[in-house]
Amino acid sequence: MEAPETALFSAAAAAVGEGTELFDLLKRLMSGAAPEHVSLLLEQVDGSDYSLADWMAALAEFDAWLEREGRIERPVGQMLGYIHCCTLMQSPGLSSPILKVIVYQALTEFGFEAISDAQM
Repeated sequence: MEAPETALFSAAAAAVGEGTELFDLLKRLMSGAAPEHVSLLLEQVDGSDYSLADWMAALAEFDAWLEREGRIERPVGQMLGYIHCCTLMQSPGLSSPILKVIVYQALTEFGFEAISDAQM
């Protein structure tokens, strides 16, 4: 059985191409993430109406927003949770809007505050 990180990077390379900006960003974010976050991303992609490429673009949008806000931390687990919530914001029966646009709009309207484990 393939390790989750290997499976993710193989799928990402097939989705957007190895060495692309999206691939490199995903590799950077997920290489520093806890192993359970890699599995979580794969599960959330499988459980959503969006492709891995859509999720990667949404993560890139999130990363860019954090950068514009001057934030250094990248709490991958909470970022994935936020994007997952964004996937639930669409109305049933309507065509799926672009995920990175939903994420951008949510971040712009509601912001994002990471909660540390100590605060939970």
